[in-house]
Amino acid sequence: MIIEELVLHNFGAYRGQHVVNLTPPSRQKPIVLIGGLNGGGKTTFLDAIQLAFYGKRGRLSNRGQLSYEEYLRRSIHRGTSASEGAAVQIQFRHRTEGVEHTYRVNRFWCAGQKGVTEKTEVIRDGHLNRRMTEGWAETMEEFIPVGISHLFFFDGEKVESFAESTTSAQLLSSAIQSLLGLDLVDRLTTDLVVMERRKRVILKNDGERKSLQGLEEEIDRLEKVRGDLTLQRGQMANKLDLQEKRLAEVEGRYRKEGAHLYENRAEAERERARLAKELGDVEELLREVAGGPAPLLLVRDLLASIENQDRDEEEAAYAERVNSLLEQRDRQLLSVAEGARMPAGVMKKVQKYLLEDREKRSGLFMADRYLNLSVEARDGLKLLRSTQLDESRVQAQRLANKADELREGLNDLDRVLASIPDEAAVALIIQARQEARAAVEEVRLKLEVMDAEMERFGREYNQLKATWANQYEEILEKGFEEDEAKRLISHSLRVQETLVKFRAKVTERHVDRIAHLVMDSFQKLLRKESLVNELKIDPENFTIEMRGADGFVLSPDRLSAGERQLLAISILWGLARASGRPLPAIIDTPLGRLDSSHRTNLIDRYFPYASHQVLLLSTDEEIDSAYYEKIKPWVGHSYHLKFDDRTGGTTVEQGYFW
Repeated sequence: MIIEELVLHNFGAYRGQHVVNLTPPSRQKPIVLIGGLNGGGKTTFLDAIQLAFYGKRGRLSNRGQLSYEEYLRRSIHRGTSASEGAAVQIQFRHRTEGVEHTYRVNRFWCAGQKGVTEKTEVIRDGHLNRRMTEGWAETMEEFIPVGISHLFFFDGEKVESFAESTTSAQLLSSAIQSLLGLDLVDRLTTDLVVMERRKRVILKNDGERKSLQGLEEEIDRLEKVRGDLTLQRGQMANKLDLQEKRLAEVEGRYRKEGAHLYENRAEAERERARLAKELGDVEELLREVAGGPAPLLLVRDLLASIENQDRDEEEAAYAERVNSLLEQRDRQLLSVAEGARMPAGVMKKVQKYLLEDREKRSGLFMADRYLNLSVEARDGLKLLRSTQLDESRVQAQRLANKADELREGLNDLDRVLASIPDEAAVALIIQARQEARAAVEEVRLKLEVMDAEMERFGREYNQLKATWANQYEEILEKGFEEDEAKRLISHSLRVQETLVKFRAKVTERHVDRIAHLVMDSFQKLLRKESLVNELKIDPENFTIEMRGADGFVLSPDRLSAGERQLLAISILWGLARASGRPLPAIIDTPLGRLDSSHRTNLIDRYFPYASHQVLLLSTDEEIDSAYYEKIKPWVGHSYHLKFDDRTGGTTVEQGYFW
């Protein structure tokens, strides 16, 4: 299928008529990029396609709990009279039995005193086709069954919930049932049950017959109750989507206005007080260090000079003592020489040698001696220079670095505190956030209650069915007045058993292939390719089980929000690939809350290959100028949805934001 054109006439935010060409110019350029700011009409654009295709059965995001008639009334542009009405038209090509046909679906409506009047026309190959017009819902089921439409048309911001075990199981169950045609099996089973009831003979025992009839009536009642609950739950789920969207908008304003800073003010002030106390303690330690040897680090060279001078003085004192001993020895030596009557010439030479020797040695103790350090002082100086000064330097440096770090932290907190708005400025947005959160929680609680009720009615329904089957079997054993009815009912029961086995076998056979496609899609999109090594789908309850590189089960709760969104997209992509249907992909808010690397993976690995035709509805913050350059080679058309405050309407312009 190729969607060629969409026409919007006074629909939602679109005033007047807008014709949008959506046909990709080539297979190499499958993407149609549609940009618009929040509130500019992106979601309305997607709703227009759903409405044109499915009418009241479409998954319309803005419908909520409104009746279809009221939704159509409110979808008429506010600047247009209700009697003039609105319209959506979609033209597409689809190949059937090897022949390609062109279809144009025109859906228009207006509102009057008697209510809303809607009209639908289906034109095939340029001619009005009345048969298709009357049975368009059934015809559309052959093209894109509404049960799997969410695999191809979805909101990127909401798909993260598909990664949750319960939601993913429901999604996989309904999608696999539609893809494999198991809904036909269910209808056949229902038809067999109806046939059994019609062929049942009049029972001989009136009490048994009445009991059986009572059970059947109760089963019918429970079926109706379950159907009503399913419808109500769907409406409540739509309401939850709206409340969550409103909460997301409030959360954005909450952060933009700095209310999150205000709510963290007390914590920031406590942290500042802690840092200030710690800084005071560090400065006290610095003062203690300054009261010790640390100041002498400033005169380290002088201390070295003092140590050198002390060494010289010590050597001079030693030399002086040695010289005194030499003089005493020389006198004794000369006295001995005189007593031995040594010749006068020899005596003079000896005297001269001894004198010169003492004079030469006397130069060693001529250094100035003014320190005269004691032994204790000398040892203290050596200890100071060898150990204490280095220890003081290291300690002082560590404390100074810690003090600088604490001062920087204090400065950062002071800037944060200075940027925090006062209570009056943020009181309204804080209250709005609390109310939005409470509203979401209230709807979620109602959904949980509905789920519990549905589960309770389901159990009761199954118990009644089992009781009915048991009683019916007992009656069969007693015999029937007509052998043919007995034979038909017997065969019907066997066929039902066969259908149950057939359903299980078909599901088991195809679920592995779908799990492989989902796993392949997930690994293509993941940044951390080794995060998930194995993915399986339980064929009975359709829950997903993943295992990491360590072989242990990996819960979706351990994934980041971005990874859960990628898993949800992988589920949709895998199911779409498994369907084998060449259908367009339409994605609203495609990049959601993903980080930059996950966004890059989607742009490089998903959007160009999601389908032969991909419509992306994006804001300028999702696909910005950088991402636009990346995706540009695959873009066949680009449009800008521009809202004009003066006219109160959105226009469709050629080109993206830039």
